[in-house]
Amino acid sequence: MNTIDFLKTLYFGDRYCVDFNIDNKKKEVRIIVNCISRIRSESGEWDYYCDEDIEMGTVVIHGVNEVILDKTGLTPNEDIYDIYATKIENELYKFTIEASYIDEEAETTDLMFTVIGEGVYLLDPSKPNIKITS
Repeated sequence: MNTIDFLKTLYFGDRYCVDFNIDNKKKEVRIIVNCISRIRSESGEWDYYCDEDIEMGTVVIHGVNEVILDKTGLTPNEDIYDIYATKIENELYKFTIEASYIDEEAETTDLMFTVIGEGVYLLDPSKPNIKITS
C-alpha cells in the first residue's frame, strides 16, 4: 500500500498524543498515540472498527530530511487531528501533522508540523519488530 493511501487507513478520532520525538540520528519522527484504530470500510469511515486497534501505537515517519516545527514552538500533547502526505519527488513525501497542545489552564493551541521523509509505518508495542505498512 502506498504512503498516501496507508495514512488514510489510520483513525485518530478522540485519541491523544503521548509523545512526539524527532530522532536526528535515525532520521525519524515518532508520534506515540494512546490508541490507533484502522479504517477498513469501503466508505472510508471508521465505523467503530476496533479489531486492529494498537494501544500506545507509534506512527514512524522514516527517511526524514527536514522537520518544520510549529511556529509556537510547542509539541503535541493532546489531539491528533490528522496526518496526511503528498508526494513531492520520486522518493519523498511531504507529511503534514495537525495536532494540538493543551496547557495547565486547559487552553488549547492548534499545531501544524511538516516533515519531509521517505515513508511511514506503524509500530505495535506488543510486536515491536514488525513494521506495519498495510
